[in-house]
Amino acid sequence: MIGIIAAMDMEVEAIEKLSTITKTEQVATCTLHYGTMHGKDIVIAKCGIGKTHAAMATAILCAQHNLEAIINIGTAGGLKDDQQVLDIVISKMVVQADFDLTALDGPDAYGLVYEPDQKLVDVCTTCAKDLGIRYHVGWIASQDLFMSRKEDLDKLMAHFPESACSEMEAGAIAQVAHSFQVPYVIVRALSDVAVHSDNPMEFSEYAPKASAQSARLVETFIERL
Repeated sequence: MIGIIAAMDMEVEAIEKLSTITKTEQVATCTLHYGTMHGKDIVIAKCGIGKTHAAMATAILCAQHNLEAIINIGTAGGLKDDQQVLDIVISKMVVQADFDLTALDGPDAYGLVYEPDQKLVDVCTTCAKDLGIRYHVGWIASQDLFMSRKEDLDKLMAHFPESACSEMEAGAIAQVAHSFQVPYVIVRALSDVAVHSDNPMEFSEYAPKASAQSARLVETFIERL
């Protein structure tokens, strides 16, 4: 079985349209949709926004099912000048950028870093190429924070200059999947780019386009696993 995790209803619904759903159940705040895609068993988890919701959904999936892989899709803010809205970032590394134990353990105790499964990263990269989706392979930074202030961006880039995007779920999913030894990959569509002076697309226009694009990527990814 392949686990698919998304934070928002629109993202889940776009994947459902490309799947055959046979059962839906609720576990705590996590909605699980079971079915098949290209003849393979899948479970789609709508986790909600933030690291706690994401960790709970991932733990439920990993504890209840023998998962072959997890793919997590969602939205992030881009952090590099060569990025555009609707580009995707495929995880090279994932960091919990707001994990801070420096007061206890010194300057190295900042951030928790996890490495996704390289085979899954390679499959996602090939799928993006074949679908004509602009992509970047880079670090995904997670914080329970919607970055709206320059000081937030400056702090993140001072600690993790490799970061290609910032969002609110991937670090928790990576930590839980790593703990359960389940291979995973994270993919983020960019709703804006922090280092650009303008945002060419309102979120209401971006969200359905990004959801449909991510669903196509998931479908192609599962077909090729």
